[in-house]
Amino acid sequence: MARVYKAVRLAYEAKIWIDKLIIHRERELKNELKNGLINKLETDMQEHYSDLLDGISFNVVLKVSAGSVIEQAYRYCKKQNFTDDDWEKIQNRMDRTIVKENYKDKSSVTPRLYLDENVLDGLEEYRYHFKSDEPSKRLPRLSYIIKLIIFAFYSQID
Repeated sequence: MARVYKAVRLAYEAKIWIDKLIIHRERELKNELKNGLINKLETDMQEHYSDLLDGISFNVVLKVSAGSVIEQAYRYCKKQNFTDDDWEKIQNRMDRTIVKENYKDKSSVTPRLYLDENVLDGLEEYRYHFKSDEPSKRLPRLSYIIKLIIFAFYSQID
């Protein structure tokens, strides 16, 4: 699972939804940590890699980031296997939400995302999936694809 850095300009609303997803996931992680997740992970690592880790001190650090919630949203959308009709409904709901929340006056942000290469490739595939059949229309931007999958995931937990 190779990871790459990718800077992507995101619309303000996408960043807001990502931040809310980060908070949600951090709360879930905090509960898991209270239930001994770190000890379990360290024990599993020691059991599975005892020869390699013998004589080595290690710490398990778990962090929720913009990249990690984008990956989670991507996997959610892939698992749901949305039809073209479903995607159109999601796009319409997203557009209505953006108008309702009045995000248009806000500026964009450009985070540096740390993403699994397979997820990045999958996001690129979505660009071709959502390409309009109209001649001379370009592919949707990666930032739009990220915004769409984030909204699809965010709207199911909100």
